[in-house]
Amino acid sequence: MDSDYKSLPSVMESSELKKYFEEFLLIYSDKKRDKKALDQLYELAYRQWDTYEALDEDIEEKIGDYIISAVDISSYSIMDTVMSIIENLSLKKPFDYVMDQRRRVTTPAILSLLDAAYDEYNDIIGNPFGALDF
Repeated sequence: MDSDYKSLPSVMESSELKKYFEEFLLIYSDKKRDKKALDQLYELAYRQWDTYEALDEDIEEKIGDYIISAVDISSYSIMDTVMSIIENLSLKKPFDYVMDQRRRVTTPAILSLLDAAYDEYNDIIGNPFGALDF
């Protein structure tokens, strides 16, 4: 049973998305961490970003662990999707893990991708809406 999260409404409540993240983990936790699975997670992450709310802490930890296990520093397409998910969900632990793996990257395009991510959101990862705090 696979879900197609691309067909979900583009705007959703965080509480509603939580159910889909839980479903994602149920469906994909014991499957291969491939581009297809990451694309599904990206769809949820993109919608979560638009809620301007952080993920539920329990879901954040599980998704973070999933992302770490999906990292493949030799695949540009995987890393591009991983970094997009990390950015949209503002996942500090996976971000730090990927940046720690950077020294093992040998592909210039992947190095460029990671460097751009570092420059763009290193200072705000983990608190992307900090500038909105009053």
